[in-house]
Parts: sequence; structure tokens; C-alpha cells
Amino acid sequence: MRGRCAKSRYRVIHKLGHGTFSTIWLSRDEQKAASVTVKVSTGDSSAHEAKILRMLMNRWPAHTNEPLLFPSYSAWTNSKLRARMGCIVTAPAQSSVSAASFCCYFQKETARVVAAELALAVAFVHAQDYVHGDIHPGNILIHLPTSLDKLSVQEFYEQFGEPYTEPVVRLDGQPPPPGVPKCGTMPVWLGKRAFEIPPDEAQLLLRDFGESFSPSDTEQRRRGQDCPSPLPVIPPEAYFEPDSPLSFPSDIWSLACAMYSIFGLRWLFDATLATRHDIASQQIDVIGEIPPEWWNTWEKRHEYFEEIGRSKKDRFVYPSLEQSFEKDVQAARQRDNMSSFAKKEQVAILSMLRSMLAMKPEKRATATDVLSSVWMVTWGLPAVKRARDNRKTGGVWHGQKVDARSLI
Repeated sequence: MRGRCAKSRYRVIHKLGHGTFSTIWLSRDEQKAASVTVKVSTGDSSAHEAKILRMLMNRWPAHTNEPLLFPSYSAWTNSKLRARMGCIVTAPAQSSVSAASFCCYFQKETARVVAAELALAVAFVHAQDYVHGDIHPGNILIHLPTSLDKLSVQEFYEQFGEPYTEPVVRLDGQPPPPGVPKCGTMPVWLGKRAFEIPPDEAQLLLRDFGESFSPSDTEQRRRGQDCPSPLPVIPPEAYFEPDSPLSFPSDIWSLACAMYSIFGLRWLFDATLATRHDIASQQIDVIGEIPPEWWNTWEKRHEYFEEIGRSKKDRFVYPSLEQSFEKDVQAARQRDNMSSFAKKEQVAILSMLRSMLAMKPEKRATATDVLSSVWMVTWGLPAVKRARDNRKTGGVWHGQKVDARSLI
């Protein structure tokens, strides 16, 4: 792909990454002499995603020039290839939260900024009557602190390295089937490790709106069984109510799971070799009692529990939310020589997460409730304000009360 030019305009420089149905290429917009990303996806998801992104960006408040969503510059469909492919052009970012925090923690203030900005982004999307539908740390990106536009292609390669490929090899030694490329391109790393990112560089971008939908639009509705979220963040109604439509509470559950990972390092729910039933049992352990109507229809319940609230004797029981936070966040940060959260802040974080992780979706906090929570008002939103003020002026924030509406 290196050197290829899409639409006679976007010349591929390097590979940034890939998802289940897409590959993302760092490219050069030769008309504007600017760096962009070109996301190439299967099917018609790109047109849907580009439409939603344009709508959201058009509604982004004019008083802030720091959008928390990926701006969409262009989109088109290519039907000349073997399969119908969609392309969408967006701004580049340095890395995902998932990649940056692999085996290391964010500084405490940086974690506050990332978690609070994520809540702000989700609240804005919900206010436009849309559910994101796929919130997890891999879809939360950190903005590039400096522009790549100043670098020539050669200077970029000198700084970040040239693309290199690895052959695609089958384990049985047979040649790859038709349609499979002979080589795969390894992605470039533009980011920093989590602990290296200062708060004023932690500008968030929420990406991948390919699974987004409007709950009020009957043609867009998604049922629980259609939920694409990874197992660690999937809401319980997705499998206990598979025929019921998903809505804003499903995002809130995934948002809480993502925030937990931002404060610490591990997922709240362990999906290693897990099934949906394994995750359901963990959710009951961590959050609490399952609603009776779900319990009665859960065919696999007796593989994990004797009765409601009583685990089988030979089964490992996962710690509660509070115990998990103490172990996976507080103690783990201290072991890694990273400051933990003071007791008052810890209580506020857990209170907020509890409200977001109610088992029944109708009992969960809304995005507006999250923005009004004690943690957001006392720690999250002020951290965002400090970071943005420092980005603008390098000045000192004097502790004024922060209104969430001023940040989105």
C-alpha cells in the first residue's frame, strides 16, 4: 500500500492499525499538504459512520475548538475491488488508550482528564440522540500533541521508521487462500506510554462510530444480541434480554468499564478464554445480585451458582467492585510507584461507577447524571479545565467551579 494514492489525493505513508472490519492508513493529503488517516472498511459501514460524524461535528458547540470526536473530512465507496470497500478520511492521532496503557499506568491527573473527557464525549453524543455502541479503550484515542504536517515523508520515515512487512504464513504450510494478501504491514507507533503523557497532552478523541445508532429511529434500532462490544465491556442486557432494543444505558455500562481501566490497568471483567456466561457470572460477583427475571431464564446459572447470591463451592468468586478497585487500582498503582487516589476521591469514583453499573439498564445513571456526580464535579471536570488552560496559555488554574456545558 505504501505510496499508493487514493482518489488521486491521499498518498499512503504508513499503516496505523486495523480492526475486525477495517484497516487504517496514515496518508498525505496532497491537495492540502496535511497528514490524515484513511480508514478502509468492508461493506457500507463507512458511509454510515461518515454521515454520523459529519452530523455530530456540525452540532459541536462553537465556543470550543477542542472537539472530543474524530472529525470526518471525506468519505467514498470503492466498488472496483473484489469486495465493496468504504473509505473515510479523518484526523490522525498518536495512539489508543488501550495501547498507551499496556503494562503501565496513567499519571493520576492524566487519568482524571482522560476519564472525564470520555464522559463529556459520550454525554454529547447522547444529547444528539445517538448511542455510540462500541465504547472501549481501543476506540479512545489520544490527540497528537504536535502536527505531522511539518514533516516531509522522508523526515517522517527518519523519525518513526519505514514500513516493513511480514509474510502471511499458514500453520499447515499451505499457500494462503484467494483474497488473502501475501504480506501484512506492521503498524507504526506514534504515541507515548501512558505514564509519559502529561495532563495537558491528554486530549481525547472518541472514534469508530460504525456501530452507532439512534434509539428513536425504528430503522436503526439494535437488539441485545446484535451488541458488538468486546466481552469485558458488554452490558448484561445484551445477553439476558437479547431481543430487547439497546439504548443509552448500554453505553453507560461500557463507559464505566472503560473508566475503570483508565484509572487502573486491568479490565473490570476478565474475558481471558471467557464465554458470555463466564462474564455474566463475573458481573454478578462484582456488581451484586442478578434480577430474578434474568436468573429464572438463565439456563447456565447452575454451572456457577447454587442459588441467587450463593456461588458453587468449587468456583473462583471474583471480588466486589470495591475490592477490585482497592486491589487492581490502588494497590497496583502503589506497587508501580504511581500515586493512588485519596480516600475521598476513591469513594467518589466508586459511587459514580456503582451508579453506572446497575444491572438493570433503566436503573443506571444517565450521561447527564455522570457529569453531575461528585467525582466529576470535584475532580474530573476541574482536571479537564486545568489541562485545557495549560494547552492554551500555560497559565495557572485558580480553582473556579467548572460547568460541564463550558467544556462541550
